[in-house]
Amino acid sequence: MSQPIEQPSKINTETGADKSEVIIIDDDQSFSFMLKDYLQSTLDIKSELFSNGNDFLSKYKSNDSRKIILDYEFDVGPNGLVVLQLIKEINPLAIIIVVSAQDDLEKALETIRQGATDYFLKTNKTVFANIVSSLLKLKELEKNKLN
Repeated sequence: MSQPIEQPSKINTETGADKSEVIIIDDDQSFSFMLKDYLQSTLDIKSELFSNGNDFLSKYKSNDSRKIILDYEFDVGPNGLVVLQLIKEINPLAIIIVVSAQDDLEKALETIRQGATDYFLKTNKTVFANIVSSLLKLKELEKNKLN
């Protein structure tokens, strides 16, 4: 008799039928797909992927309330700091989490000064868990604002 396959446990985010969506802007396809799968399996959140800032910015609208996970370095187009600034020009209320392979405190601080909510290192083994934690904290803050 075969053993049942254990499914990852899902975190209840009380989203109901209208699930929050996340945008992942990263040119590292394996990171993007793994993060997308992780968010789907842990939070039941669907994500849309973009491989660079220019592709994303061409479709981004000021009323888009999805949370954004943004890479800092891109092979093509502007870096994440420039993309962050352009997103904030379009939508000052945009919630942006920056991820980077660069362990550079000045870059991290500058992204926070420019309006990023968090800055996480991709090289950290807990980067996906950190992103989930940040998204859950943001959801809690939004819930408290509505009460």
